[in-house]
Amino acid sequence: MQNNIQSTPATSELALLPFLAWLMASVSLGLSLVLNEGISLAPLFLLCTFFVLLFAKGSWVSDRLDGWLMASFVTYFLSMLLFVYLDGWHTRELDRPVRFLLAIPVLFVLLRLPYKRDLLWYGVMIGALGAFCFAVYDRWILGLDRANGFEHPIMFGNTSLLLGGLSFCAFLYFKAQKGWHKLTVFALLAVSCGVFASLLSGTRGGWVSLPIIVAFIFWQSRDLLDKKLRIWGSCLLIALSVVIISVPQFGVAKRLHEVVTDIERYQSGDFLYNSVGQRFEMWKAAVYMFNMSPLLGVGEYHSVEIKQELADEGLISQSILRFSHAHNEYLTSLSLRGLIGLFFLIVVYLVPLKLFLRKMHLHHHNWNVKAYALAGALIPMSYMDFALTQSMFSHNIGVMFYAFSIVFFWAATRWVEHFQQAKHI
Repeated sequence: MQNNIQSTPATSELALLPFLAWLMASVSLGLSLVLNEGISLAPLFLLCTFFVLLFAKGSWVSDRLDGWLMASFVTYFLSMLLFVYLDGWHTRELDRPVRFLLAIPVLFVLLRLPYKRDLLWYGVMIGALGAFCFAVYDRWILGLDRANGFEHPIMFGNTSLLLGGLSFCAFLYFKAQKGWHKLTVFALLAVSCGVFASLLSGTRGGWVSLPIIVAFIFWQSRDLLDKKLRIWGSCLLIALSVVIISVPQFGVAKRLHEVVTDIERYQSGDFLYNSVGQRFEMWKAAVYMFNMSPLLGVGEYHSVEIKQELADEGLISQSILRFSHAHNEYLTSLSLRGLIGLFFLIVVYLVPLKLFLRKMHLHHHNWNVKAYALAGALIPMSYMDFALTQSMFSHNIGVMFYAFSIVFFWAATRWVEHFQQAKHI
């Protein structure tokens, strides 16, 4: 498909706007875990920019694939609007879903303002490095059991891990551009920082995705990383894993051992302060509620009453009544919004993933473009894994990072694709 994105000549008053817009996108990724609501910086700025550009000369450009991405966001928001209405019209519950809607004018802005080279890579690398610094501060200076920054430890750990994965895409990009350059080495350092920040958070659910993500990236980069380098890299990862598990200060072995002991305690009827056991109880409650209303779910507010009844009947533990979701995105959707809600959740995962994979296939030997598309694909892939043990969209940072980082990397992919095509005209 021909890429019809076009550079819009900027007036002298707006000449700095493209740089500022993309700089803010980079900064929001870089500060996502080191500043409270840091991920919100770019969206706020870009939404204001959208209204400025409404009165500026130039055309708004998008193609069919942009439309598919926007449609997935719109339909997800509309589905949530429907479920909020059916659940008693508690409009405060639209606060998080509306972020998907707000991402659309941001996408229009970034598709209009030319991408400034490499800025997003700097953002994700700084973000991973910042997450590690906060994790070290939390664990080894404040003495906390789990690093968390300004977020819940699970959200902090999952987002740190994703920033590490995005930094590996930066490594591939700089490796293709510059070989073994200082930026290539810095990107590898950022990868390590993101992973170690996740380990220090004790977020076990996110660790499940590591082998899958590593295998996916290594397979996609087999033309860039020779076989010898991939083998040595795999051996190094295995060696590091053994060391990390063996060192008590990281707390990884303790967190993995707790899985076994929690299951044993759960089987003996001990639910209190039992992380794994409480998840089992939340999942059991979600299945009960899904069976009550499989098509549309029972609704978030109605679920409070139902869970209390289930606990009174002894079907679930009283200890989970304080939780508003099932710590599993899929079961949360099934129980609160039924099969229809699960369908729209899957759509908002798979449509962006399919679009990025399409760009990767189209530019499979061009790492100028492929690196951005690979980074974009990692976002829904990671969230689909995180969703097994956490309801990411029940937290502000979960929604903001997903919707807006997808928009950032999609717009960047489109612009870099345009620049590459312009070179051959």
